[in-house]
Amino acid sequence: MLLLGVLAAVVAGAVAKAALSAVLSPAALHVEIHAVAAYLAVLGNVYGIIVAFMLFVVWQQFTEVQTGLEREAAALEDLCRVATFFSEHEPATRVRLAARRYIRDTTGDEPGRLAEGRPSAAAQQSFAALAQAVRGVEVAAAKDAVVYEELLRALSRVMQARDARLSISTARIPSTLWKLVFFASLMVVGGFLALGIHALWLSVPLVAAVAGTLAFVLGVLRDMDNPFRGVWNGSYAPLTTVSARLA
Repeated sequence: MLLLGVLAAVVAGAVAKAALSAVLSPAALHVEIHAVAAYLAVLGNVYGIIVAFMLFVVWQQFTEVQTGLEREAAALEDLCRVATFFSEHEPATRVRLAARRYIRDTTGDEPGRLAEGRPSAAAQQSFAALAQAVRGVEVAAAKDAVVYEELLRALSRVMQARDARLSISTARIPSTLWKLVFFASLMVVGGFLALGIHALWLSVPLVAAVAGTLAFVLGVLRDMDNPFRGVWNGSYAPLTTVSARLA
């Protein structure tokens, strides 16, 4: 879909430039080439700043989502490791099974829900079950009391990692900013349409290349703004790897 959109923008730009050249005299456009060039210089600088800002924001958001998944996976593995220090094996088994159940529901149901900007009810229920499994551990000895305190701290680290990850996972670029950059893209392409280049064989490919490039930039921004939909998505591999090790 992204490549089709870029191709459509290229074709539309070429057709628009060819049609404009048939209606207006290239000589008339050439007279105003300095004014149009100044317009493109000013608008291009503003457009470049806006796009650079958006690229920085979406890239930071994407990397923070991936880092959050890795941090949560490490915290879950640490939680299960702490549970193995209890005198009895039953608490460790219960916590490990609850953690694997949570990972299964998270990797299976959560990406599609987060792509729509909504939390996963299945993942929330599984996490509540994991927290209940941790808090329900019975302390029978003084040694187990120390382990239990560390187990609660490990659960707190998992909760903090999960909350931070979900918070950034549902963040999106505001619609007003999308409208601004889309409008500025049209204005830039319009400036190149009015750029007075005498040779039609040069002006048509130039406008087509500009339209395709801007469409590609907008498509990449849109794809990276949602880490759970499109071409480039966040990977839940850290969680599935931990689940395999717990098994």
